Amino acid sequence: MTRAQLWGLRRYAGQVALVTGGASGIGLAVVRRLREEGARVLSCDRPGQHAGGGGGDPLIEELEADVSDEAAVAGIMARADSEFGRLDVVVNCAGVVLEGSAQETALADWQRVLDVNLTGTFLICRYALPLMIRRRAGSIVNVASDAAIAGQTGQAAYCASKAGVAQFTRAAALDVAPHRVRVNCVCPCFVDTPLFRSWIDSSGDPVRAHAQAAALQPIGRIGKPEEVAAAIAFLASAEASFITGSVLPVDGGSTIP
Repeated sequence: MTRAQLWGLRRYAGQVALVTGGASGIGLAVVRRLREEGARVLSCDRPGQHAGGGGGDPLIEELEADVSDEAAVAGIMARADSEFGRLDVVVNCAGVVLEGSAQETALADWQRVLDVNLTGTFLICRYALPLMIRRRAGSIVNVASDAAIAGQTGQAAYCASKAGVAQFTRAAALDVAPHRVRVNCVCPCFVDTPLFRSWIDSSGDPVRAHAQAAALQPIGRIGKPEEVAAAIAFLASAEASFITGSVLPVDGGSTIP
């Protein structure tokens, strides 16, 4: 039994949520958390990424789309509008990491990271917000990173893209505040996701790399996807109705000055 079930949380009963990057990692944890709390969830990821993460739940619909493809994004929003007539929550989890320093990053790699992490977030918001503004209700939570707050070596494109997500969140929050729509973002550090495990496994010494990553977080361990999902579920809920434009670290203390 999850904590949401144990506590009887039903903050999203009757609501419709869209989660990008919903096939794995933080995105999948968000899909499951919102569903547990009563939402009808549209889980969107790249073609071939879903592997039945919804567990056959009829209230979890798996969609395939590249968030950097404007036509695909527009199609998803049109589908949400025609099927449900509403979109209450959007969580932008889709993202990629391509390592490279400022002097070594290839233009194609730079563009791909910005296309998915920043432009993808923009496009989803661009097409979701009119649905929310129309109803004068809705909440968006973008997933940035501790890299949006503190620079990292060998991560030029990733840092730039996630800092862009944080600033875009603030700007969008101001733009739509008069319409009673909220936009926030979270900034995780190392979280135990397939992407993190792949990076650890490729290090040459996974045990040492895992220990080093944990040591970078003052709390002394790697985060869990469910912990980030819990923060997202709070920010997207009515409990956070007076919070907008926030950039919330969910990082075990790694960005404390």
